[in-house]
Amino acid sequence: MPSLSHMIARLSHCPVFLKITQYIVTFFWVFALMPLLAVENNQFEGPPGSRYAFGDEFSGSELNQEIWGLGINKKNLQNEGVDCIYKKENITLEDGLLILTQKREPVPVAGNTWSKETTFNYSSGGVHTQKDYSLRNNMYLELRCKLPQNNGGYGAFWTVSHKVEGWSPEDLLEIDMFEFIAAREKTRLWSGLWWHDFRAKEIHKGIPSQSMVKRSDDHFFIKQRVYKAHHGHGHHIKENKVNFYEFFTFGLRVTDDEFFWYLAQDGPAWKSEPYFHFSGGKVHNRTYGKVEDFEWEREVPKNLHAQVNVNYAMRNAAWAGGPVRDEQLPSKMYVDYVRFYNLGQK
Repeated sequence: MPSLSHMIARLSHCPVFLKITQYIVTFFWVFALMPLLAVENNQFEGPPGSRYAFGDEFSGSELNQEIWGLGINKKNLQNEGVDCIYKKENITLEDGLLILTQKREPVPVAGNTWSKETTFNYSSGGVHTQKDYSLRNNMYLELRCKLPQNNGGYGAFWTVSHKVEGWSPEDLLEIDMFEFIAAREKTRLWSGLWWHDFRAKEIHKGIPSQSMVKRSDDHFFIKQRVYKAHHGHGHHIKENKVNFYEFFTFGLRVTDDEFFWYLAQDGPAWKSEPYFHFSGGKVHNRTYGKVEDFEWEREVPKNLHAQVNVNYAMRNAAWAGGPVRDEQLPSKMYVDYVRFYNLGQK
């Protein structure tokens, strides 16, 4: 009778035996890795019925330029009233974090706003998603970050709509996931919606002609903020228990009919109760008495296709906690991740 070792040696040359052995080894490897796979899936836990679409964990050594562009637009033009320029060297990755650094420049830096060339005494960091990485209807967007705490610092997470095939003026809006005044003595986080594009029937007689740009007979762009349509939560969130100066999680859920905003100190934001909600209805210009109040009817866009921005601006304005105090600089804003999920269709 052949020995056991002799039988195994003979079987080792048998294709069927080799195939069975391969299956057994694969099974045990999968079984051993299941706890690790479960942990990985839990890290990307979206709302029930959702599916992870794309995002960034900032785990590399350089910013992923397929997803992110410099500044809040392709030309890195700065908004009027902002006192800093966004520079590549102020955007770094370290220990799995995106770090946006705000600092004073030893020599003023040339740059551009939407209306003019200018120089900036300060620099900071801001990024926007490229067009293939957009927020759309029936998606959930989540970000985990730690906000700065310097006078004049102004952290923001927001969107700008793209014009895509089939769009209409009603589809173009700005979603303020949140805007944050970083000065400790004036800490405030607020959220809201802005519409800059109106139909002809929505043009109120109180809007001066010089504040409008005619795109077509039935499409007008409103230039001045005091005449734009707004819906928002314009103050520190009532009964808020989230510490914005430590890492916290923000979430936005967008369907064809509703927006929901969420906050949580830890864990997925969508597991908390929404602190803000919009499902259509009356909106108004937000002027604090500067001009006559107007009202419009607005709904959730049916063809949302929005660029997402994360930026750390500086505003010397008193309402933003200015004036700037150079001794507080450099100052940093940290982002742990940005994740997009597709929601299950109704």
